[in-house]
Amino acid sequence: MTLTEPDTRPQSSPTAEDAEVPLGRNRQFLLMWAGSGAAVLAERFSAAPFTFVVVYEGYAKSLAGLVAFAALLPQLLVQLPAGVLVDRWDRRRVMIVADLVRLIGIGSVAVALVLGHVWIAHLVVVAFLQGAFTVFYTLSERAAVRFVVAKKQLPVALARNEARARAAALGGHPAGGTLYELTRWAPFTSSAVLYLLSLLAILSLRGPMPPPQRTNPRSPLAEAREGLTWVWRERELRIALGLIAVSNMIFQGIILALQFIAKDGGRSPLSVSLILAAGGVGGLAGALFGGRWIQRARMERIMVVTYLAWAMVLPGMIWADDPWLLGALFLLMSGIGASVTVAGTVHQMRVTPDRLQGRVGSVVLLMVSGFSAFGALGAGYLLQETGTRTSMIVFSAVMATLALVAIVVFGPHRNPRGRHLAPRPRRTTRGRHCW
Repeated sequence: MTLTEPDTRPQSSPTAEDAEVPLGRNRQFLLMWAGSGAAVLAERFSAAPFTFVVVYEGYAKSLAGLVAFAALLPQLLVQLPAGVLVDRWDRRRVMIVADLVRLIGIGSVAVALVLGHVWIAHLVVVAFLQGAFTVFYTLSERAAVRFVVAKKQLPVALARNEARARAAALGGHPAGGTLYELTRWAPFTSSAVLYLLSLLAILSLRGPMPPPQRTNPRSPLAEAREGLTWVWRERELRIALGLIAVSNMIFQGIILALQFIAKDGGRSPLSVSLILAAGGVGGLAGALFGGRWIQRARMERIMVVTYLAWAMVLPGMIWADDPWLLGALFLLMSGIGASVTVAGTVHQMRVTPDRLQGRVGSVVLLMVSGFSAFGALGAGYLLQETGTRTSMIVFSAVMATLALVAIVVFGPHRNPRGRHLAPRPRRTTRGRHCW
């Protein structure tokens, strides 16, 4: 998400034929949408079972945090290099390789569990690989959308993609929990099948989807620095990304805490999956609303409303132990999060030049998701040392602080004349404006 003015330089666009095809009849978009949906569903099927294997086999809470940390660590380590490479490589080819690696990795976990083996090191490695290649896949798909839809269709297409992800969470979490209760290898086997379906769909796309032509090739380090510079120009942008990074760390702590609340209350993995599925319901509704929200409100206002709402809802989880109440609260928080995610993604896609889509997207995802790994790791130790109740109090206090910062930085009093929080244009030697 960037708080900058739109870039006016030419962007790549689909062919005129594709531009006239509604999304519902656009074969390329539907194949990409369905294939990516299968991949997202595969990740959701196996996400919670990775920690279920640790939690319900009686391992320490810190080890559950370690596995979750490994799954999220690629968001921190892989984002920047992946962004540079996605801007250099064919996007369709990257998605194919990512599906293959994830298929093999998840399949190996299924085989190990069928044979009756649980190795924490094995779970850590596969969780990391799945997370790493999901980063490559996500950045490639986001950049490839421009090849299959018209520029004016981007807001609707991206909103549908986010709704697809939230719907996958809605169905994937309870399905993963149900399959785990049947037998612990079932969710991983199902994930492998879904990755195979995703691979077949992406192979069916008409290619290639090459990166933009590079007239002045530079080193990967220089290109990564360009993406960082583009994103980090503005003080308000840096603060916005910092707020989102910390709030996403809190969300990882909440998700881990919900699993131990259920286990300590004598409830099954399915109950946790249903609570997470409630978050999927809220996320689906929020995703559908987010595309319209960005058309009616500036990102500054969206930031303030989002953090105030989160700060008011989260304290309700401190003393809640009823699955229905926890599900309702998680539904509200996820709905708010999905709305701001869609709004920010649409805004970022609009203002980013095509040649920087991968790098800028990687920097933004690095900030908003990369530090989530430390949220999972820290939450594991916090839960083990203080318990779930105290941990929830800490999460609520941090969220309230974030809301205060959002009001101070983005509140209407900071922009009384309604001016945009955007960088002033710099004039180039040719007399044109560049942002």
